[in-house]
Amino acid sequence: MTGEFEGKDLAEKYEVGQLVRRGEIGDIYRGRHIFMDRPVTLRIVPRALAVDNEIVRRFFDEAKTASRMTHPNVLNVIDFGSSSDGIVYSVYEGEDSETLAAMLQDSGKLPVHAALDITRQAAGGLAVVHEHGLDHGNLTPESILVATEPDETYHAKLIGIGSDGPMAASRSDADVGASDFAYLAPEQCSGADKADARTDVYSLGIIAYEMLAGEPPFSGTRASDVMLKHTEEAPPPLSSFRQDLPPTIEPVLLKALAKDPELRYQTAGEFVDDLSRAATSQPALAGVATAAVNNIWKTAFIVLAGISLLSVFLIYATSSKQTNPTTVLQPDANGQPVQPINPATGAEEQNLAAMPGMMPEIMGNSNSSQPGVAPGGDGYNPWASGAPPAGAPPQTYTGPGGQTINIPPGQSP
Repeated sequence: MTGEFEGKDLAEKYEVGQLVRRGEIGDIYRGRHIFMDRPVTLRIVPRALAVDNEIVRRFFDEAKTASRMTHPNVLNVIDFGSSSDGIVYSVYEGEDSETLAAMLQDSGKLPVHAALDITRQAAGGLAVVHEHGLDHGNLTPESILVATEPDETYHAKLIGIGSDGPMAASRSDADVGASDFAYLAPEQCSGADKADARTDVYSLGIIAYEMLAGEPPFSGTRASDVMLKHTEEAPPPLSSFRQDLPPTIEPVLLKALAKDPELRYQTAGEFVDDLSRAATSQPALAGVATAAVNNIWKTAFIVLAGISLLSVFLIYATSSKQTNPTTVLQPDANGQPVQPINPATGAEEQNLAAMPGMMPEIMGNSNSSQPGVAPGGDGYNPWASGAPPAGAPPQTYTGPGGQTINIPPGQSP
């Protein structure tokens, strides 16, 4: 990887050395102050981008932001400006370092002590940034420079403070890929909330997870896939990537990666404190909160599972007891419909009324309380003519000699 400014002089006082990494609006080079003969780190805007006034404005805003603070874990700005030939640059203190992204690409997952040490240092730098009322806003492994000291320890420093993330309107689709969304907080993915200190805590939690697991917890081929995982999925357990992790570490990272900002560490300082306790195998304060949240969710899950099983059982029991009329109530092919033998004529009631000893009022309807009103309630008496009404079946009369006489309908005996 060769940069366009390698081997050139800048602003007549800086010598540009090897390209360290490319950035969205500024590439990082090693350099040397010619007159002071000491190493510096140079950030230079490529010529193709330096003609864009908006990009130049963003670059100087970031340099001004970084120049407001001095901290061992923040790469401090010592100069910035533009040269006579139009090169836009900023100068940082010298660091013989590489980006954490390059370090992870070469070695994969890091030893536990190294990952925790870099995370603690980065969190310390974030704490100072937040104390100045600022936030990083785009913290990724590209934003952390790591130098290896002679005693094999690491020294981490933050760069790119205040830089725009992949969701910013100033970023074009051409320079944004799915991997750029791997470190965004859920609230950044939804666009509902502005980035704050808790957003940086989440991004640092993702970076710490990647150093321990060898890969970020959420990835995908499309940016939308990655953002959906940030908002809906839980990170895979670190135990599936390594077995040498102290059990006190994961609860701290899970709290840093909480979907709800209110459930995360509210400051990077809180994150540093708990991570330091966890590194020495002391129980982190986050463990208690995480356990309580887990117990609540486990209880809710058990209750919901019980309700679901009971509902399935009741539905099954009810459906198995139902009668299917198409199979149980089959019609008899040889049966006949039920019909009355004869039309209702009132003949039987008349015979009863004619029997000796029967009192007419016994056969009367309760509604016919007035004299001369026929039973039935409507005043109609089919026997008023003294003969059976039309349609009545033939009547049978037994005479004094025992003979049977049939009386046709319509005639009187």
